Amino acid sequence: MAGPIDVEQLLGVNKLADGSYVGRLPMIKAHPQARGAYGGNIAGQALVAVAADTPPGFVPHSFQSYFIGAVDDKTPLEWKIEQISQGKSFCNRHVRGYQDGQLKFYGNASLTRKNSHDEQPFQFQTPYHQWLASNKLDAIPTDNRGQHLHIYHKMPPQFSDLASTRSEESRDVTDRRLAWFVRWGNDEDPSQQLVEKVAGPYKYAGLVALSDSLFLTRLARNLRLPVDHLDPIHYFSVSLDHVIYFHDDNFDATQWLGFSFRALRLVNKRVVLEAEIYDVNGVHVATVIQEGLIHLNGLEETAKL
Repeated sequence: MAGPIDVEQLLGVNKLADGSYVGRLPMIKAHPQARGAYGGNIAGQALVAVAADTPPGFVPHSFQSYFIGAVDDKTPLEWKIEQISQGKSFCNRHVRGYQDGQLKFYGNASLTRKNSHDEQPFQFQTPYHQWLASNKLDAIPTDNRGQHLHIYHKMPPQFSDLASTRSEESRDVTDRRLAWFVRWGNDEDPSQQLVEKVAGPYKYAGLVALSDSLFLTRLARNLRLPVDHLDPIHYFSVSLDHVIYFHDDNFDATQWLGFSFRALRLVNKRVVLEAEIYDVNGVHVATVIQEGLIHLNGLEETAKL
């Protein structure tokens, strides 16, 4: 097995001055042909920089990211943190990311002192997706194509089988919810890698990294287009903004997590997606909202709406 990945090096930052940090390593591209570095890692490192400039004991409960320009994989990002508020129970930070003096990213984080409770008050959640509940993890092959990002997926058989899921066509495209499993690092065979030192802010950075993977490129499946839905790329897409709400702290990004999503609106070549992330017990631990720019390049002509 390849050696474990030290996430403190992968996404860590060094302090330059009060409110000023620099990444320890350059960002990584999602694939060699990508215009810029992977947005999930950019947002994840931004959150690490925010944590470095926040008093101990605070953890994020929401984080909104805006991707301003493509980040190359040559030089590390520099981070500037601005304190918006600092209370006893909640605080807010604004974060900006620069590369070679140019603004590439900005975001807003809200943090709280307690994001989990031993005795849960009244609550409810979205249902655990049937594909996640009905398929055994061991029976689904692992998709290793994201392993250079240390992200692994398991796609339920229903995801690529349009024939067995034909009933979706009786529902509006916005009601078609898709699902898979995802984790950060893996130890299933010698070709895969564990990630280590996933504690403190890196726990949340890992979930941010996972939350940006794959689903903006899966709109073809929502539209039930006649293509191979396990192929990684069918059309051009790029993230414009990304919001994640951490509902609870009881998650481990290095274990298989459930991920389900739907597309809410497509207009002016921009699509808005909404997703849920579930822990190993089917508890809804995070919600994601993402807007992306897409060019379907004529594929939409065969869409099932």
